[in-house]
Amino acid sequence: MNFGNAERPDACLVVTCHPSPTSFCARIVSEIVAETGARGARVLVDDLVGIGFNPTISRAEFSAFYQDRIPDDIADLVAHLRAARELVFVLPVWMYSIPAILKGYFDRVWRPHVAYRVDGEEIEALLGHITRITVIVTHGRNKAETALVGDGSDLFFKTSLPSLLPNLSDTQRFDFYALDTPHSSEIERELQRVRDRFKGV
Repeated sequence: MNFGNAERPDACLVVTCHPSPTSFCARIVSEIVAETGARGARVLVDDLVGIGFNPTISRAEFSAFYQDRIPDDIADLVAHLRAARELVFVLPVWMYSIPAILKGYFDRVWRPHVAYRVDGEEIEALLGHITRITVIVTHGRNKAETALVGDGSDLFFKTSLPSLLPNLSDTQRFDFYALDTPHSSEIERELQRVRDRFKGV
């Protein structure tokens, strides 16, 4: 889905990766689009599964990985990233970390000359126009079980990704736990917090 054009870095870019269009992740995305659109913001939605995104770096692509050349199949994704002032990631945790298709998105789209530039031993971050990130994660397990087995998405979004965003000033994360045995009142409370996050900036 594409709401508006992708010419200037003022958009809210929502990236999601759940394969089911009826998943709770899909519901969250719909809520975000509604709240963000209601305040007049430009919204871009990249549904990685829906667009058939290929998360694998081919041998040919890797051989030219550090050249300033964008493969045709990710050109729109790169354009959306460059158009964004605000990023939103909506994802499930599978096998204790982010889904493979989302990892491939960061591998392929957040590439040299897009997210960063390598100069000898120095890395220059290039996404200075992004100032706000929201991460929304769904879990099948409850909070205690998740803490026991670990959640690789936590370190990635808390430390790794922000290192490429030099002007990031506003970050927030929401976790929906125990969705395998959900309590509707707890889910609704957390969902309202998400709505409130996007009602105004």
